[in-house]
Amino acid sequence: MRYLKVKTMVCTPVVQTGWTLSELLVSLALMAVLVAVAMPAFQAQQSQARRSDAQSALQQLQLAQARWRGTQSSHAADLASLGWAGDLSSGGHYRLTIEDASRDGYVLIATPIGAQARDSACAPMRLQLRHMATVVLSSGSNLVGDPARCWRH
Repeated sequence: MRYLKVKTMVCTPVVQTGWTLSELLVSLALMAVLVAVAMPAFQAQQSQARRSDAQSALQQLQLAQARWRGTQSSHAADLASLGWAGDLSSGGHYRLTIEDASRDGYVLIATPIGAQARDSACAPMRLQLRHMATVVLSSGSNLVGDPARCWRH
């Protein structure tokens, strides 16, 4: 007597790995919302950080003006007299100028350029010396104050 051997087949479910199209679209939509919320805050923080470039440059110019005035009868009217090779701040985010240089004072101005030009609340930033004693830090359209608090540390 012969016996037939019957092979039994076991069906196992196929497990697929990966994402479905709908899962992928939902995750992309969530990432887009997160980027849309975070980007303005990031750009504002970046502009605020770049303001330190202007502050540093204006304070360096103030020290150079003090050294210049120690040996001259008036403050320097141009950057070259103070030993500056160009008219840009060290980070390159601001163009520097000197206005109203006289015997008793001057106005140093940092005007934003490039990507920093979008920082309209603090454009331009100014450091004024009046009557050889009073330093006025200002920004924006206000010539005697800093209402946008651009000079805060």
